[in-house]
Amino acid sequence: MLLLAVCLMACGEEQNKSDAEEIMLPDRGGDFRGVHIGDQREEVARIENAETVYSMPDELIYRAYPKGMDSMWYEISYNFNHQGLYDISLDVFPKTDVETRDLKTSFITYYKQRYGECAQTNGYCSWRAMTLNGHIVSITLTDSLQFDHKPCLRVNFNESSQ
Repeated sequence: MLLLAVCLMACGEEQNKSDAEEIMLPDRGGDFRGVHIGDQREEVARIENAETVYSMPDELIYRAYPKGMDSMWYEISYNFNHQGLYDISLDVFPKTDVETRDLKTSFITYYKQRYGECAQTNGYCSWRAMTLNGHIVSITLTDSLQFDHKPCLRVNFNESSQ
């Protein structure tokens, strides 16, 4: 009976993940889906552990279809320089405008919990923060983009020089 109760609680916890958490995978740690700003390309490829859509020495692009989110897919672009990972761009393609707004709210809630209130300007929500390994980053979120007349939510995670 105790085992059944534990299983039911674990299943309930899994269902409580927000859409942003399903995509960001905070249980992996790191700054973004288990990776850290400054990581080398090989480390990011190992952690992401997915099939790449595009691979160059200075860029890795992945496409994913999250479990339980049949109507959306997303693409992640990791960009590298001689010091390691410095820029991450996440484009999420929900099926409808309503899903896009809900996802934007989920991401804002996710980042507010990590970094506090965002600065909102012209449809953009942005944060400046310090990563776990001491890099200063700018995080920008917008839902004002469309590709091929389809809604898109973009999150950009970029190392700042200041």
